[in-house]
Amino acid sequence: MLNASYDRAYQDFLTLLTDFKSFLINPEVEVTNSHIQQQFQKLAQWFDNNIVCLDQQELEQDIVARWQSVQTEIKREFKLLTTDILFLASARQNVTRTKRLQSISDRTTKLIGYCQIMLKSNNSKSDN
Repeated sequence: MLNASYDRAYQDFLTLLTDFKSFLINPEVEVTNSHIQQQFQKLAQWFDNNIVCLDQQELEQDIVARWQSVQTEIKREFKLLTTDILFLASARQNVTRTKRLQSISDRTTKLIGYCQIMLKSNNSKSDN
């Protein structure tokens, strides 16, 4: 089972990712690349300060392998998201921009799923 600080970190990350995705797909607001960059910088800073620093030392041995696997995927997917954000900045045509935004949205969805896996596995362990 994850300890309370890990559980809180993944819950907060899930909330931030959900907010970021909502920001991206808000039909009422023209979302510019610079706005996306600003929002992503806040997300990336939070990620670096609260998720990257988590390690297995405070975890129960029976969940370390699963946690490591999902944590590795979270870090990998976040790096790819960072790359997509950089590519968005260089998009000059609307078609390219639309594809980049879709890719960013898809990666954000994957990250949300990974957070849900962490939280679900933690909740199912605590229910036993």
